[in-house]
Amino acid sequence: MHLSFGAVVLLLGLFLMFASQLALAIHAFTGNPLQGLACFLVPLYIYVYARRHKVGKTLMGIWYAGLALWIVGAVMLS
Repeated sequence: MHLSFGAVVLLLGLFLMFASQLALAIHAFTGNPLQGLACFLVPLYIYVYARRHKVGKTLMGIWYAGLALWIVGAVMLS
């Protein structure tokens, strides 16, 4: 089975989003387990956590890049 370029871009975007969110959650758990748990249970808390830490700002930038790739891939496939 051959993947089109749009599918590769879409999957790359999903991977970047997943990896950066996972890295951010791990960072939250290593700093304070309660904040890590809040990142998993409270909607949008991971965004609040990311704004407070320098590493979080970088990872959110990667997450936004992944979102942009995901959108571009979806447009290419439509």
